[in-house]
Amino acid sequence: MDKELSKEEFLEKKKDFSPFLVHLTREDEEYCAKDVLKIILDENTLRAYNHYCYFSPILKNQENPESMLIQNEFRVVCFTETPIDQIDVLLYEVTNRRFKPDPYGLVFKKDYIRQKGGNPVFYVTKAIAKPIFNDLYVPYIQGKEQASQELCRLLALVTLCEEGNDWHWEREWRIVGNLEFERDDIFCGLCPEDDIQEFEYSYEPVKFISPSWGINKILLKLHRLANK
Repeated sequence: MDKELSKEEFLEKKKDFSPFLVHLTREDEEYCAKDVLKIILDENTLRAYNHYCYFSPILKNQENPESMLIQNEFRVVCFTETPIDQIDVLLYEVTNRRFKPDPYGLVFKKDYIRQKGGNPVFYVTKAIAKPIFNDLYVPYIQGKEQASQELCRLLALVTLCEEGNDWHWEREWRIVGNLEFERDDIFCGLCPEDDIQEFEYSYEPVKFISPSWGINKILLKLHRLANK
């Protein structure tokens, strides 16, 4: 009979588990993804600019001013718990996906993000989401109740997951609101290999790896860093 494993031993054997969470940047109307990462590192802040939950369409509805008033309570910073040696897969364009990330980002330990209020997204079918919408969200948009920050933080994690709209493979986590951090809080940065020297020089002591690297190259660099 095989010996009983500790939780730590079990998770080491589970190849799809990652102790890290990754935030990937993308270009916006003003800046390319590389410059977005530089701004994040200059400000030591990941800013929550948008909401991506089940309630997003009505939050953006100009005909519901009460709903628009609580948009800020739903804005989030997004992460993925995809293992770091598989991040390059997320960089492909996928039909109907809401955005395509670029090979720039930051990696944090999952425990750190959890301590900062991060939580896995709740992927639900429409049948489950509908009563949540009717019983918990509608009173706010009808002005019958004052928006509760605690409840909004919960609702901001609810995301539809059903045929034709199933993105649970992104394995998303979210923090509601901005994430302020110190550079020492960053496990490592992500950028194309040609940009590593520039980023490591400008944002010491953060070390960078490339999403295109395989697991052996990633482990080799991280091992060298750990033993310096």
